[in-house]
Amino acid sequence: MPTECPICSQLKDEEYAYQKYGWPENDTSLPDAVGQLQLVRDMQPHGSRILSLQQCPLCGTYYLYRTDYEYLTNGSEDEQFLTRLTPEQAAGYVV
Repeated sequence: MPTECPICSQLKDEEYAYQKYGWPENDTSLPDAVGQLQLVRDMQPHGSRILSLQQCPLCGTYYLYRTDYEYLTNGSEDEQFLTRLTPEQAAGYVV
């Protein structure tokens, strides 16, 4: 159960982070607990954006992690998204 797990209890169902070049005071980042998740499947191994299935090593909860960015002449805007998946949703990604 995610609410009882030491890792997943630190994560919301949806997490979002944003960084904009030249505006560090507005930057946000994903919680540190995201770094403890393990890669299960890279669904865009050759893409410039990340789309991967991550799993908690303690309770087995799956997460979809993706990144996006917009390149602008004066810098870039980077976004990271983490979404907790239900077992039914995760089954569609697990091969």
